[in-house]
Amino acid sequence: MKSFTSVAMALLMVGANAFAPSNFGVTRPSSTAMYAKYNTIEEILALFPDDKPVLINFYDAGIEDDIKNDIVTLKRVMEGRASVCSAKTQDYPELAKLWDATDVSPTMILFKDGKPVKRILGEYHFLEVSAKIGPLCE
Repeated sequence: MKSFTSVAMALLMVGANAFAPSNFGVTRPSSTAMYAKYNTIEEILALFPDDKPVLINFYDAGIEDDIKNDIVTLKRVMEGRASVCSAKTQDYPELAKLWDATDVSPTMILFKDGKPVKRILGEYHFLEVSAKIGPLCE
């Protein structure tokens, strides 16, 4: 009887939600696929403040693991001077083709005042990229 009372008290304390199924193991679409909704560069640029340049990194899924840490570091290094965003060419094939970003990965394009001012092909190390765009982000 004592164990039954203990179990009943535990159920009251935990509540009925303790038996609800968890989300563990539930597969969800990739975050990139969930956000693949922009049709123009202007739509992407509109997400960022007008007062600083925007670097768009077009990259192929095959190199994602190789460049991820450098892109995260680049975002931190350029914080306050430029916005950095990435677009997987598989998620944005029309935009990548329009901006000639399908042959070399990554292809980075720096936009200032809505216009492309610098293109960087095949480089992704944060020091190299920041050295090339830094002077344009003052």
